[in-house]
Amino acid sequence: MESEEGVAVPSLQDRLADVARKLTMSSGVYSDALSKLARQTASLGSVSHVLTRQLDFERGLFGSASELLRQMSQVSTISPSMQALVSANANLTRIIAAIAVPETALSAVFANQPRIPEMVKGIGLTDSLTVAFARMDSTRMLSVSLAAQLKLARLDGLSLGCLVGFDQTFRRSTAAHLGSLTRSYRSLMDFAATSKTLTPHLPLIMSYPPVEYYRQVGVLESVTVDETSRQDDAIATGAGIAAALPHVDDLLRRFDESLCALLVGARQSLRGNNPDRTRHVTASLRELLTHVLHALAPDDGVIAWAPSGQLIRNKRPTRRARLLYICRGIDCGPLTRFVEDDVGATLSFFDTLSSGTHAVESQFTPAQLASLVSRMESLLVFQRQQGNH
Repeated sequence: MESEEGVAVPSLQDRLADVARKLTMSSGVYSDALSKLARQTASLGSVSHVLTRQLDFERGLFGSASELLRQMSQVSTISPSMQALVSANANLTRIIAAIAVPETALSAVFANQPRIPEMVKGIGLTDSLTVAFARMDSTRMLSVSLAAQLKLARLDGLSLGCLVGFDQTFRRSTAAHLGSLTRSYRSLMDFAATSKTLTPHLPLIMSYPPVEYYRQVGVLESVTVDETSRQDDAIATGAGIAAALPHVDDLLRRFDESLCALLVGARQSLRGNNPDRTRHVTASLRELLTHVLHALAPDDGVIAWAPSGQLIRNKRPTRRARLLYICRGIDCGPLTRFVEDDVGATLSFFDTLSSGTHAVESQFTPAQLASLVSRMESLLVFQRQQGNH
């Protein structure tokens, strides 16, 4: 399979994987530099020099990513889902490059030198220092989204769930949900790249949808692609996600401590040897998400707000009504559609596993179940953060 310029697609993917790895390391450079500054183990001048050089290095990475994605977009033989994700990543790259930290902003970070150690620790961040942190996290999220593209490429043409014996009905449903989620992700990034109305919501859009998409594709990869065939650095990517986002346990404790027991139960089932542990894990996680959705969008609040009678059935809000209610403070149709498809894909996957109606011919491995837990943890964080907007 080759592009119009005669470059084999696997070669393009390999080069893109290299860019993703370098972006992951780049975000670590920011983190290390600012951490050293907070501990006062590095001079202001040395940290400023490191970050300035890193900005120049990243400009080259953004240019490389853009060119590789452009070449991939010209390949007529790749799947529609891959075309959609290439488009999403091209726009994500464009967005992040456009908000690149200018040298004047970087210089401003060091303007109030006596207070820098305090600010880095989170005591009254200045606008300029916040920009530096935002750049660090946006770079990390681009590497996450590029890694998701590499995972999707490995799924292309394979029978989803083949490692655990998913039946044909489940495979078709899962593939359809993945296609819808990919198209929603593309629409969101396309809109974010062209609409100024989304500027206030860019922090949310840059932080959470890339992680959500990566987690969903990762779950499907875990039950479809043998571990020896996975080449991207999932450990580094996972560490980057963990560093950028709030921890689900902390959010649950602040939100409703009683819900922590469901997550603990899922994790305990994950470590056990019960032959029915897959259903136990998925049922606990699904119940947990249901509790969070209902708490963020209670019946009375949704019914009073609901703009359409079609959102209420048997005097209860539909799941779509609850999601729209949670997103009511965000005037962004593409983000709302992404949320709907994200939750729909995840719950469909978990509902089928919990029901036991599909044909699973082999046991889930601990790694596959751990991927399921990570998937739901990510969605919980995303929903909780939307509830804060």
